[in-house]
Amino acid sequence: MKKTIGYVCVSALAVGLLAACSEGSSGGGNDDVVELSFSAWGNPAELDVYNRAVDAFNEAHDDIEVTLTGLPNDNYFQTLTTRLQGGQAPDVFYVGTENMSTLISNGTIEPLSEFLGTEGSFVSEDEFAEDIWGPSRVDGTVYGLPVDCNPYLMYYNKELLESVGAKSPQEYYEEGNWNWDAFAEVTGMLSEAGNHGYMQESGHPHMLNWIWTNGGNFATDEEIVADSDPKVLEAFEYVSEMIDGGNFTYAGTMPDGQGIEAMFMSNQVGFVSAGRWLTPMFLQTDLDFDYIPWPSNTDNTLETANIATAYMAANSNSDHIEEAMEFITYYTSTEGQEIRLDGEGNAVPSVNGIDEIVLNQDKPEHGQYLLDARDIGRVISYEYTSPGLADDLLEIYELMMLGDTTAADALDEAIDTARNALDSE
Repeated sequence: MKKTIGYVCVSALAVGLLAACSEGSSGGGNDDVVELSFSAWGNPAELDVYNRAVDAFNEAHDDIEVTLTGLPNDNYFQTLTTRLQGGQAPDVFYVGTENMSTLISNGTIEPLSEFLGTEGSFVSEDEFAEDIWGPSRVDGTVYGLPVDCNPYLMYYNKELLESVGAKSPQEYYEEGNWNWDAFAEVTGMLSEAGNHGYMQESGHPHMLNWIWTNGGNFATDEEIVADSDPKVLEAFEYVSEMIDGGNFTYAGTMPDGQGIEAMFMSNQVGFVSAGRWLTPMFLQTDLDFDYIPWPSNTDNTLETANIATAYMAANSNSDHIEEAMEFITYYTSTEGQEIRLDGEGNAVPSVNGIDEIVLNQDKPEHGQYLLDARDIGRVISYEYTSPGLADDLLEIYELMMLGDTTAADALDEAIDTARNALDSE
């Protein structure tokens, strides 16, 4: 039977700017206390959410003290790998879906499957949604537990859309007309009024959202199929045309400090896309915003979009592997996820049976769309089994979005790059 420690209400820990190093037991003079360092990416509001579970775990354990430190999103994995190579990495850390295969292949994270079957674990493998594992489970062995999940959808600024006379996306959706044409119409009105319609990012997940909502497939679980599916090229051409026409703005062209979050909060853009992770930050403002599913280009009102998933892994070189695994299983357990995600949380549960916690907040109005998008969405798997492929694809898409290559040429290069990388695995 899995362990439980119950709910504990405690204040948030202070979050440092640099990751702490794992150097044995307590540095505070109490040799009976194991100090675990934990690193993750996230904006300040997200880190406050993470600390809800950290605090609860610490309150219930006299012998373990976990300290969370935040690392910048932009160079998170580079910083993490540098510290892993130098023996200065934290005991426990978040790993993005696209980076799991790298850490598994170089042996820097510890397999978790055996511990999950012990009395020391707070969660069992079968409590997680079956389709949530992605590249974190290889040949039946689990290397990272799904922290939670974040289905992609659109955030829209209600007041900005009203100011240009655009019909609400909710109206389009209820009519069954929330599609690519409607999105082009609304973003065009925003652009003509001097605003940014939609901030387009260049990574593989952001392109897959357009491919999948067009009913296409870049890959199956076993092979790249993009060159035999005309819907993939249609998606590339749509994104390219929307950028050329001013409906979309490539986020990579914005000055430093003008990311999609800043643009949205300063009322300069009508739509941004993300999972629930932006919600806590936006709720700290007076923005009038809501969720809407990704626009579809098929006969289906709601189409498949990407589910972003982070995994929690244990440093193989930690001096406290068992304690690290105990904390990982608590943080990702039903109890840990309820503490973090209830109400104004930053994600959707990856364990079964607690979906209602996503709806326990007054804003945004349509929290149900997060669950709808999760239920129909997918986690990228095959493309992320090749270390470094995600970075290579990002660079190819970026050239298209900058206007330095055509949609057709970008797709051809992406197909060749993916095939070469995956064939060598």
